[in-house]
Amino acid sequence: MKIKFIESTRYLMDGSLLKSKGFFYPAITFPYLAALSPPDIDISMKHEILEEIDFDEKIDLVGLTSVTNNVFRAYEIADEYRKRNVYVVLGGIHVSMMPDEAAKHADTIFIGEAEETWPQFLKDFHNGNAKKAYKAEKPPSLADLPVPSWSLIDKSRYLCFDVFHRYKLKGAYPIQSSRGCNFSCDYCSTSRMFGRAGLRTRPITDVVNEIQSLNAKRLFFMDDNIFADPAHAKDLFRALIPLNIKWGGQGVICAADDEELIKLARKSGCYFIVAGLESITPKVLESLGKKNDKVGNYIKNIEVFKKAKIDLDVSMMFGFDDDEPSVFKNTCDFLVKCGVPYVSWLPLTPFPGTVFYKRLKNQGRLKDEKWWLKINPDMKEKIYGLLYTGTKMDEKNFCDNFYYHYRRFYSFKNILKRLAFPPSIRAFVTILINLSIRNKISTYATVVEH
Repeated sequence: MKIKFIESTRYLMDGSLLKSKGFFYPAITFPYLAALSPPDIDISMKHEILEEIDFDEKIDLVGLTSVTNNVFRAYEIADEYRKRNVYVVLGGIHVSMMPDEAAKHADTIFIGEAEETWPQFLKDFHNGNAKKAYKAEKPPSLADLPVPSWSLIDKSRYLCFDVFHRYKLKGAYPIQSSRGCNFSCDYCSTSRMFGRAGLRTRPITDVVNEIQSLNAKRLFFMDDNIFADPAHAKDLFRALIPLNIKWGGQGVICAADDEELIKLARKSGCYFIVAGLESITPKVLESLGKKNDKVGNYIKNIEVFKKAKIDLDVSMMFGFDDDEPSVFKNTCDFLVKCGVPYVSWLPLTPFPGTVFYKRLKNQGRLKDEKWWLKINPDMKEKIYGLLYTGTKMDEKNFCDNFYYHYRRFYSFKNILKRLAFPPSIRAFVTILINLSIRNKISTYATVVEH
């Protein structure tokens, strides 16, 4: 039996497919599924962002996983294989949120996590009685997970892993120590995908054994919030210290309320964290249910990370109902004042399955209820824009302010103001990365403005 896993790329606004020569780190899903498969199955993996798909290759089954932003391309690939009588399975967070839609493009779909359903499917497929859908009835235990089959990845294409296009990590591996989140933000589909039971943690010995078996020295923790369970996180960090590794991950800014936690993170090898601040408007944070994040504490919390020499890449979202045009300038000024090394600005997006999406749909505010299916080669879309109506800004006002102040954060003046003092080699490297980001934003802004 021959299986090919394909991670699809996505369309750019000029109608071309996003491609890269390298500096790309793979998702962990397919190496996990490979490790959960019987050893006599011939499994290969393809990342379309790096290489072309050979649709004429003789295979028995193709598996695709996708998120909303690339699901249009995943459906195209699935449809092409089905025309060639190749059995297609689809999974991932978008499929779990929109199973009826996805089922039109696959022979079998997977809803939820697949640690238990994938092995059952392989048995059924082998016996000729595979089901149309497999659904995880409950979140699986994270104990005794297999080590992902990274040997199936062509490591020559992954000499450096470009984490969010910011940090090049030579030989890094994605890894998980937990799944789920204790928050229930209405724009996020994490709680829907991983269950509402809250956080699940892996045994720390399992995490350490996986790192040692891979001989990994650089890691990126894929946890939605590495700090979600402070006691577990502290025990994990203590266990990582003897391994002498470097790692990055995702977390929350309020973790800095516990300075011991941040100090242990740094001591264990942490040197950058991606953190969602989302907004500097207290009313917005309250509406999101982020009760632990307080705008009044942001400056103090950022200083704790800076003191620990852990770089922050903070994400900010715009498009909330109470956002005025001034929110962009105020946010930029605030982040410059705080000396944040990196920031990612994002439009608030109504992802399917979220409370936010349902509310907008019920209010009749969505410009297109299935906007993700409109990303195709015949459309030249803006990189960012509002997908719904009823805000205090029209789309042109939104985009103009969005790009102007996003670029202003990365202006030469503000880069130097945030990073030049005290001078150091580390600061110099961070400045160079900032200049690279500035060039990308300038390119994006030029395209949108034209």
